[in-house]
Amino acid sequence: MFREMKRGKKRLSDEGTQAILEAGDYGILSTVGEDGTPYGIPLNYVFHDGRIIFHCAPSGYKLDNIAHCSRVSFCVVAQADIVPEKFTTRFQSVVAFGTARILEGDEKKEGLLALVRRLCPDHIPAGETYINNAWDKTTVVAVDIAHLSGKAAPGPGGRE
Repeated sequence: MFREMKRGKKRLSDEGTQAILEAGDYGILSTVGEDGTPYGIPLNYVFHDGRIIFHCAPSGYKLDNIAHCSRVSFCVVAQADIVPEKFTTRFQSVVAFGTARILEGDEKKEGLLALVRRLCPDHIPAGETYINNAWDKTTVVAVDIAHLSGKAAPGPGGRE
């Protein structure tokens, strides 16, 4: 179902790919609308227990699209430096394909706590209070990953 990477030399190891997901703060979630229109939206996330987790309002375009078609892709760019004298770019990126689903109950709470621990580590007690106060106004989505690939191009002279 998924194609092999055209330039296999640039493929990152599974460990390197996961390291980019674990370190990232933002990614682009891509969905497809009911009329077939693609939609890519930047959002913050956490890579937790092998899943991509994000939160959002209880309604909106991305949730409408997920309800229509739960298959999504998610892209993270960890580095993108243009090297003009070589007409190239030094980069590190990850693309994940998977199925998005709404988390409820304990899974929802675990997802929100993972977001707080990752994105607001100095504010965990306040984050827990915020979670409790915004519970009904927050939707948590997990992307269960079906395929994951990471790619990197070194800088001039082969440096990483």
